[in-house]
Amino acid sequence: MIGNAALGLITCYLYILFWVAFSMGDTETILSWKASTSFLTGVLLFAVWNYFMIRNHDRKYWGHSAFTYLATILLFILLFQTI
Repeated sequence: MIGNAALGLITCYLYILFWVAFSMGDTETILSWKASTSFLTGVLLFAVWNYFMIRNHDRKYWGHSAFTYLATILLFILLFQTI
């Protein structure tokens, strides 16, 4: 669970990093396609991490890990929105 929560935070920070990097000369909003590629990176890391960690376990653990990952991202968005 801690690994999935950390991956969720890494995905959020990667998104912000990509958004800042790609929007320096543009007037794009925070919802840009270029920055959204970081979510693909985060999901790929999530899939590889969980494949090696829980490949011999039941499907319910995949559900738990996906919930932890997505809940961390949602919590980060909610906290970031209030700042």
